[in-house]
Amino acid sequence: MESSPVKSNLRMYVNDMLAVEHDLTNALNGQLADDNIKSEPDIHALLTEILADSIARADRLKTLSDGLDGQVGAVLKEAVSSAAGTVAGWYGMVRKHPVSRMLRDDHVALNVASLAYGMLYTSALAYDHQEIASATLSYMGTLPGQIMELSQLIPEVVVKELAEDYPQVDTSAIDVAKRAMLNVWMEAEASTAV
Repeated sequence: MESSPVKSNLRMYVNDMLAVEHDLTNALNGQLADDNIKSEPDIHALLTEILADSIARADRLKTLSDGLDGQVGAVLKEAVSSAAGTVAGWYGMVRKHPVSRMLRDDHVALNVASLAYGMLYTSALAYDHQEIASATLSYMGTLPGQIMELSQLIPEVVVKELAEDYPQVDTSAIDVAKRAMLNVWMEAEASTAV
């Protein structure tokens, strides 16, 4: 059985993740209801997948919190208030935005989630809490692919939006930007490989 400080610290990180997932779920629900997203089947499908994963992670986090003597209602309220602004600040209230900005905000939110899961994972390892470490490692594994998919969708969406005001836009920018965005991450990964 974990000592009180261990439970308290782990519960804090679990609560932070509940807040991030709560904000992400709310934002994605709003985006999926947006006509601009509905008219883009590939984007709608990806956001639907991201939403389903977020809901599943939140459900598991609630179970983990219960195991740390958390009370889900109080935990979520505490989590949302303690991490308010983490993701919610990027989304604000549900309103019409260009699709590119929605995808950018989702990208940022998933990166925040990835880093926050890394903090929870590190804490679970440091406290030798294998159940939380195992679950968190699994959650971290779902995020990079979705982040990369968003990165690869954004250039096409940006060019499409620009073409609405300036039809002569150079559409070759899509492939050039996709390659550049992918290459800079691959180069960074290669230079920092552990």
